[in-house]
Amino acid sequence: MRTISQIVTPPLARLGVAIWLLASAGLRADTPERWVVCYSDLPSAFDLVDYDVVVLDPDRHPPLAPIVDRDRTVLAYLSLTQIGRGRRAFPALADAGVILEAHPVWTDANYVDFRRAEWTRTVIEEIVPRALAAGFTGLFLDTLDDAEFLERRDPTRYGGMQEAAIQLVRGIRHHYPDIVLMMNRGYAIVPAVADSIDILLGESVLSSFDPVTKSYAPVPTSDVQWQMDALRRAKALNPRLKLFTLDYWDPADEEGVRRLYRRQRTHGFVPYVSTPLLDTVVKEPQ
Repeated sequence: MRTISQIVTPPLARLGVAIWLLASAGLRADTPERWVVCYSDLPSAFDLVDYDVVVLDPDRHPPLAPIVDRDRTVLAYLSLTQIGRGRRAFPALADAGVILEAHPVWTDANYVDFRRAEWTRTVIEEIVPRALAAGFTGLFLDTLDDAEFLERRDPTRYGGMQEAAIQLVRGIRHHYPDIVLMMNRGYAIVPAVADSIDILLGESVLSSFDPVTKSYAPVPTSDVQWQMDALRRAKALNPRLKLFTLDYWDPADEEGVRRLYRRQRTHGFVPYVSTPLLDTVVKEPQ
């Protein structure tokens, strides 16, 4: 196999290759840390390689090797409290009685009883090893707010959900000590798992999307402060913890998107701004 240095190319082509390799090698001294999330296989590696952390769907994603080979962190999405009906593990979990009622908003998914040993085994012995074998370097742990929500809604039926969520995150870290773990919110359990994760994500910190009105809107000031305080408390518990944010805004409003990036970086966070479907890469306006 020929290397790039063995291929004779015109000077402009060589310059283009050199610029791309420098960028993909992480030599972007003037660029702040960046991350991206996209749950489709439409983006190419070229679309993703400029990001330091990339979150993708474990079943539908572009080739991972070109991204990982350039020392990017590539995380597989994993909901720890819900499962889509199309996921491979769903039938066996349904037969075991682990599947609970359908999610009221994400109607193609069901809650799982994550207190059950069957779910823990499925995550630790099947889902995680499959993602790592595919080339992912870590996990994006989602929907952990459900633990507090369900237990508060019905303490009798869902008692112990928060403790189960804590043990699940800790169990993943115990079995896979060297992978990168990023967690979305789940602030109720953060004090117990802050030392088990590497990145904490605040979602809809400054702006969000209303599925009823189909419109983007700023988050109320009190909610902004609540989430920022929660992120900073987590950082105090684990000073090595990185704090990321995900906000939603209309990409056509480039100045509005720029403002969100500026504000989040001013607060010391690593931001990404996208659309609620998260099915395409929305580039930061230059």
